[in-house]
Amino acid sequence: FKQKTAYEIMPSLVGSEMCIRDRLVSINNYAQKNEDLNEVFPVFPICKLLSDDKQEQCFNESIQEHIEKYFFYPKTAWDLDLEALVKVKFDININGEIDNIDPTANIVGISFIEREAFIAAKQLFQLSAIQIIEKLPLFIPAKINGIPTKKTFQTSIVYRIPKELSFDKIENAPVVSGCEEKSGEESKICFKDAISKHISEEFKYPRRAIKKGIEGDVFIQFSVDEYGYLINFKTIGPDRILENEAFRIMSTFKVLKPASYNGKNVKMNYEIPISFRLD
Repeated sequence: FKQKTAYEIMPSLVGSEMCIRDRLVSINNYAQKNEDLNEVFPVFPICKLLSDDKQEQCFNESIQEHIEKYFFYPKTAWDLDLEALVKVKFDININGEIDNIDPTANIVGISFIEREAFIAAKQLFQLSAIQIIEKLPLFIPAKINGIPTKKTFQTSIVYRIPKELSFDKIENAPVVSGCEEKSGEESKICFKDAISKHISEEFKYPRRAIKKGIEGDVFIQFSVDEYGYLINFKTIGPDRILENEAFRIMSTFKVLKPASYNGKNVKMNYEIPISFRLD
């Protein structure tokens, strides 16, 4: 990331937000543990039917699912390419309620000239983390010797802007000729159709493969980078002759603009089979 100055990032950053999910968050939950053998772990509502010894694992997995479900990336931070790691401490009190949420954000990848801008950037992510944790449901509180007790947890939420996504995850497919006005799912359909048309027009059965009676399917993988170039070709097929032909076909495919995700150009991975069949 390039350095950003105070002229680019000001305290007015705090405000708008955008929903960004799909593996933009990774978490690590851990709690303050009491060695008392009669301690009962807090019970997540969805884990009620499990035995006590399964509650901690179910709790951690359910917290992760909750964060992924309610995760959102602050829009201003997204637009400015800001990334962060937010460590959030919170309590589950004796009533099973979320209490004392305390986030600490560390901004990743850039430096700030003015302290005011740095604080504003941290607030963007800390506010997001608070809102995510506040949505946790009511728990059955932890107990020690049958008495409800407060328990403290800490989780880490990673805000990372994706640089590479699969075809399913992108918002808009790479732009190719004839698809310039398409967006969203329509752009993906148009992209697929354009590739099928390209393969049909460029397809040539290698003479050596015909002579040797070689046929089968070649699976070809490639990426369209954030500048719109096709790179990282990989082929898997019954014979190198067919693999080379599949590569020749797809290496001539032209892309006008790269894929995009929420207004940002991203590298996209794609895979397609090319069938070689002898009559």
